Amino acid sequence: MGMLWQDIRYGMRMLRNNPGFAIISVLTLALGIGANVTIFSLVDVVLFRPLPITKPSEVVRLTTGRTRGEAFWGFVSFPTYERYRNSSAVFSSMASYIDRLPVNVSAGELVAERVDAGMVTGDYFQLLGVNAAHGRVIVPEDDSPGAVPVVMLSDNFWRRYFFANAGVLGTTVTVDGQQFTVVGITPPGFGGVSFENLPEIWMPMAYGFQIDPLLKSQIPLRRESFAPFAVVARLKPGVSITQAQAQVETLAAGLGAGRADPSEGTGFVRPWPVLVSVTEEARHDRVRYSFLLLSIVALVLLIACADAGGLFLARAEARQKEIAVRLALGATRFRIIRQHVIEGLLVSVLGALIGGLVSNWGARLISAAAPATLPIPLERASSILDFRILGFAALVAICAGILSNLVPAFRYSRSDLIYVMKGESRTVQALTRRLSLQNLLVVIQVAASVVLLIGAGLFTRTLRHASQVKLGFDPDHTIAASTDPIRQGYDRTAAAALLAPLLESLRVEPGVQAAALSSSLPLQGGMGTVVAPEGHQPPSGEEDWVQIVMASPRYFRTVGIPILGGRDFTASDTASGSGVAIINQTMAREYWPGGNPVGKRIDHVGPHEQSFAVVGVVGDTAMEDFRKIPGPVVYLPIAQAYLMFPWQPDINLLARTTGDPHTLIPALHAAVARVNPQLPVFRVRTMRDQIARTLVEERFVARLLFIFAFLAVVLSAAGVYGLVSYATEASTHEFGVRIALGARAGDVVWMVLRRGLSVMSIGLIIGLAAALGLTRLLISLLFGVSPTDAFTFGAVALLIGLVSVLASYLPARRATRVDPLIALRYE
Repeated sequence: MGMLWQDIRYGMRMLRNNPGFAIISVLTLALGIGANVTIFSLVDVVLFRPLPITKPSEVVRLTTGRTRGEAFWGFVSFPTYERYRNSSAVFSSMASYIDRLPVNVSAGELVAERVDAGMVTGDYFQLLGVNAAHGRVIVPEDDSPGAVPVVMLSDNFWRRYFFANAGVLGTTVTVDGQQFTVVGITPPGFGGVSFENLPEIWMPMAYGFQIDPLLKSQIPLRRESFAPFAVVARLKPGVSITQAQAQVETLAAGLGAGRADPSEGTGFVRPWPVLVSVTEEARHDRVRYSFLLLSIVALVLLIACADAGGLFLARAEARQKEIAVRLALGATRFRIIRQHVIEGLLVSVLGALIGGLVSNWGARLISAAAPATLPIPLERASSILDFRILGFAALVAICAGILSNLVPAFRYSRSDLIYVMKGESRTVQALTRRLSLQNLLVVIQVAASVVLLIGAGLFTRTLRHASQVKLGFDPDHTIAASTDPIRQGYDRTAAAALLAPLLESLRVEPGVQAAALSSSLPLQGGMGTVVAPEGHQPPSGEEDWVQIVMASPRYFRTVGIPILGGRDFTASDTASGSGVAIINQTMAREYWPGGNPVGKRIDHVGPHEQSFAVVGVVGDTAMEDFRKIPGPVVYLPIAQAYLMFPWQPDINLLARTTGDPHTLIPALHAAVARVNPQLPVFRVRTMRDQIARTLVEERFVARLLFIFAFLAVVLSAAGVYGLVSYATEASTHEFGVRIALGARAGDVVWMVLRRGLSVMSIGLIIGLAAALGLTRLLISLLFGVSPTDAFTFGAVALLIGLVSVLASYLPARRATRVDPLIALRYE
């Protein structure tokens, strides 16, 4: 132990005596370690941290599939939940929930606010083993129609709107027009068994049946085909998920699983139950994204380690005489290797300390800039002071220290005593050997930089192509907001009676050039349903699916969708009039090719199978996902079709102006308040904002890739520069001889450049080959560009070449200034 401490003190003294080397190597590793710790702190909750429930390995999610073992759909009907809850012998408890239903909440001075609610059966919190941070949880006694209406607030909602005041317990809040008593606050970051849905409030399912438009809709709750409920269950002690699966399949077979049930509708087949780990289900579709981010920063760390390794290698060559003396005095090779590794660990530890500070700042910056739709729960991001994050930082630091120093440690622990003690340098001219260690380290840096740059380039091209997509509407000068009278206590008739007053109130606001109402916006998507277009028979086993959008007169003018034939909706298209519809160009082309669709009928629309006559055709608009081509869309008058789908009660108000649409925000609020000051106004956004949201994840990844690619290029350029500078310095004698024999400056420059570019070329080829394989993993995130896009690959190759030329040219110019007389005495 004494010798180890002696080596540590010696290593510290050596770093103190070489401050330039120490600072550069520490900062280099700090960048790599900091980037990895930053991303790990964000994805730890998805990849490695268990759900915040008691014994999550015992909790399973009940999903369904069309065949045995196929987890196709994550929700079940309420009768199905009750059957398995009452009949299964392998579960100690079972609970049902819906964790993302919008509600309007108001309390005290808080005006009606749209938030997400979690609706749970009474044993949900007990099953998960979760206690309230303050107050109590919802219990079975709360989940009955006759019980006092109670609600729990999320920790985030409690802090945001009630300033963490514990006095809120026992007070009332208004949820969708009904009074609820606050009985508890959930633990911080609790979102149930999901990583993405973090409800702001929680209420018993019994009251969800009474207030939510979906659950109290005309669709019978007892129907098997009505399946919006998620189900979790806790296995009995000693029961494995395989045993439980076998038991529920036996039970399902007796209930008719896999067989058609015409009473539930055409084509309905009773599903098979499939049990999945609740943790695996929560991580579904998020693991790939998380590993993508980790892979990006792992490349940055690899580059940083290679860069630091080059520095240590150059420094080790300069210390050959010192090492030879120590070996001559009896030091063992193991002692020399240990000394090298200790010095590397000292540098990496210092780098980890600085990188930790960088990661704390970086994690906050990323969390603030990340989109809400990012498939990583940034609200649960781990603190830098978390033991798991500190452990990861320590592990990365140790690996970085060893990786960056292991090669020089083994190479220079075998110094040729006679060769070195004679005073002759054993300098390895790295650039004169194709497979020298310095060359290999630079090749690694260049190759990793190429992969990152190509990834960033592909995402940039994706964003560029997306910006050039034909939208089919005019997004400029238009703004929208939403309101919801149903969740504010209005019944169906009263809510429908608000449509005309809301539209007229908005039209008379100053600055409003055109105004309209709709159920959804372009790029937002409508309600999908099966219809029966006149004269069209779908292929056997298929159905005619369309999107339904409800709109008021002048909607198409307000959003800038061209009317290609027929007419617009008018004020006479009321609920008492004949049903009319306007279709998009794709539907006209698909169902009535070559003919005039005006006058054709569309039957079996919506839950009540209504019929509508086509009166107009409009242009196609881009889909919610730019990657998909526009599908059939049916526009219905909002006066005739509002609440056709009772679970979609939101009313969108749209207004067009001649200038900045943000100036109409007060007009939107005023128009709604003029009709009813208690109606909430939420999701205020311009149409340009709507467009920006469609590619927000791709834009976020592109920015991250650019940041890390920039770091990679800087580190790689530093590596090339350091390698060429070192080799040039080591070749001073050779340059002096060449200049003395008449070599021109251009010859010397080309000789140095050729050596640097040869190393770069090897790294470039390896990087391009690696990118050809790795970028195929990004194909689902790309749009309008191939993962092997020639332009991107060529541009990256050119950029790497230019950076390498610049990094090599500076030491090459220095070589031309060598004095032959001094150079000939160099060795």
